Amino acid sequence: MRVIRKIFGCGDIFVAKRLPAKRYEGFSELAEIIKSHDACFGNLETTIHNNEGYPAKFPGGGYAMASPYCLEDLKNYGFNIFNIANNHTLDYSHKGLEATIKYLNASDIPFCGAGMTLAEASQPKYVECAEGRVAFIGVTSSFHDSDAAGPTGGIISGRPGVNPLRRIEYYNVTPEHYAALKEIAESTGMNDGHKWSIANGYREESRELFLREMRFVQSDCDGRVTHPLKEDMDRVKLSILEASKQADCIVISFHSHQMDGINTRPAEFIREFCHECIDAGANVIFGHGAHELRGLEIYKNCPIFYGLGDFIFHNEMQSAMPREFYEKVGLDYSEHDFVGIAMDTRSKGRTRGLQADPKAWETVAASIEFLDGNVNKINIYPVTLGYELGRSCRGWPMIDRSGKILNYFTNLSEKDYGTKVVVNNNIGQIMI
Repeated sequence: MRVIRKIFGCGDIFVAKRLPAKRYEGFSELAEIIKSHDACFGNLETTIHNNEGYPAKFPGGGYAMASPYCLEDLKNYGFNIFNIANNHTLDYSHKGLEATIKYLNASDIPFCGAGMTLAEASQPKYVECAEGRVAFIGVTSSFHDSDAAGPTGGIISGRPGVNPLRRIEYYNVTPEHYAALKEIAESTGMNDGHKWSIANGYREESRELFLREMRFVQSDCDGRVTHPLKEDMDRVKLSILEASKQADCIVISFHSHQMDGINTRPAEFIREFCHECIDAGANVIFGHGAHELRGLEIYKNCPIFYGLGDFIFHNEMQSAMPREFYEKVGLDYSEHDFVGIAMDTRSKGRTRGLQADPKAWETVAASIEFLDGNVNKINIYPVTLGYELGRSCRGWPMIDRSGKILNYFTNLSEKDYGTKVVVNNNIGQIMI
């Protein structure tokens, strides 16, 4: 018997408010598409709790929190698996993550990418299908160092956090630029601590130049070089190996802001990471985090979506913010304890940032069909979040019929990766 299995994937779900009681125009059509799949995935880019954590000193930009009731709304769309590894996972510190895990478990929604220890955060999670099962592994390359989950050792527990994807990064510079940087380092004394560490045996002597933690290497041309950290790459490969024993297909989800020159192209270490994941046995890769569409690459007959954009976007609709957020945007907390005013101040009346960027409100969703364990067909649905609407209305997804979003995505994919997408009845299609 030929086994057909369908996976739905979208980008960031930055939810902050409840679905309207009578839904909204376009909800039913989209929910019907999502529910026609076996495994329905999204990246949950918010914490889920009722103010049960402490605001972090280093949040992911703002502070993201949504009511646990929002999980029921997401289930009404049809979602049955999330990656929760992203730059907002620890917005409310460890207690916020613990509460998020508690409410996800209570709602019977599996999740990957974060946990109470590094082992938990690295674990594949599974969606049971009528025929077999699908494994999901989540990572993020955008996080504060303190957000990374920690390993358990002996009688000491590990640390709650995200499944980290760190990188090796250095800059090639010409001899002329190298000499100039070295002179700056010497004249400012910025490397005094670094030199002390070498002199006292805490660091090895190196021919590379360090400016604080930035590495510079003499080369015949200038440029940035990045690679995934081997320790993290090996851990993900081990998770893929485990998933291959327990599931029929494997989905990797990564959250990344890092770019290669422009925001529509991922940093080189991300592309290297994705290729190594597929080489190790992954079948599908969903990327998100850039708040903008990135192209689709077909690598060894497996799709890599480098950036699926935002799928639900309520980043201005938080019900409350910590005092530090108001201070950051230059408001006197004693006079302005109102989120709307603070958000307007940050965006200068919606004239800058994501609120003023139409690309942040245009996305696609992916449908991956498997036949006998291999990717057979890819459908791409254009989705709009209503950029032209007012703040109180926009942010909910609906199918876009203008043709503009799908045309932009297909051109981007062909230009950057040579991927040819055929458009039929407002759906992008690829047969493998």
